Amino acid sequence: MEYATSGGGSSFAQFRLKRTEDVHIHAQQLQSWEQEYEQVSRGPFHGEVRELTAPSLQIFEERASCATVQYCKPWHGGIWIGLPSTASYDGLRFMGHSVADAVVMWASNEQPFDLLVPAAVGLYGVVLDLRDLQQHLSWREGVPSDSVWTADALTAARLHSLGTAQRQRMAGLVREVLRNLEENPHVLQHSASYHAMHHAILGVVCDLLIPQAARHPAADEPSHRRRRALVRRARQLILERPQDFLHLSQLCAALHVTRRTLHNCFDTVLGISPAAYLREVRLNAVRRALQDPDLAHLSITDVAAQWGFWHMGHFGQEYKALFGEPPSQTRRNAIGRQLCVCQ
Repeated sequence: MEYATSGGGSSFAQFRLKRTEDVHIHAQQLQSWEQEYEQVSRGPFHGEVRELTAPSLQIFEERASCATVQYCKPWHGGIWIGLPSTASYDGLRFMGHSVADAVVMWASNEQPFDLLVPAAVGLYGVVLDLRDLQQHLSWREGVPSDSVWTADALTAARLHSLGTAQRQRMAGLVREVLRNLEENPHVLQHSASYHAMHHAILGVVCDLLIPQAARHPAADEPSHRRRRALVRRARQLILERPQDFLHLSQLCAALHVTRRTLHNCFDTVLGISPAAYLREVRLNAVRRALQDPDLAHLSITDVAAQWGFWHMGHFGQEYKALFGEPPSQTRRNAIGRQLCVCQ
């Protein structure tokens, strides 16, 4: 059984829910992977895969009722990060090693890997394009990416150690992406919401790779006058073309500064992070759209997705926190005002 929803009828980004009752069919469910599974515990087999696929991103959850031995190879150029999605996963093994609490599994298409997955243990997986990951690392640190992690290090199969909070953040983001796409798959019709999602995943993975203590030393801080000028220019760009600056990498590229420099400037001049400012500009843009009678035919979800909001629960909370009312109330008020004008 398969349920598929694509963005605007294209193959740009798709969410699928697939259910199978055969281990060998189950092994073929992850798009563009090379996989062979063997069922190694008794009983009828029931498998399920939830999957987001796009040209340079794949996010999935996989679960089966029976234990399996898996031989896997991601798509060309893909870096896979895997971790359990269930609370109990005793017996899970990666390349012959037990998977402990404070690790994620890491591999690429350059070296096939094997897994022993116990019955009913779920796995989250994220696959990123190596070039995207290198570019994001370079942007985050303001240095060439290979001065932080070389390509050979990024593609090597290993168990990668991390803190409990980091692991929970990674698992929580993947869970929320898949849960919200299952409930609202049509947000993939909007490239803005997809790119915001992709950027969030890249950010979490880079946080796994760069512990705070190992971060590159900050460059010399600009003068206060330069900080103010940079913030003014950033504000001007955001207000003139907010849809062109849905996340900080785009803004940093336009201003020719690193993420650290931009953050320090906003913190000093406005007392607010650039990410928070970007979010509030986008929320204001959604509010204007909800009050526009020419856009009344669009659903609130569609309007939010056009401005880069892919998680409708978080969007609703952030909108109400900023404006003191839910987005549905904004639209009702706008319709009421329009009716009064017409009468």
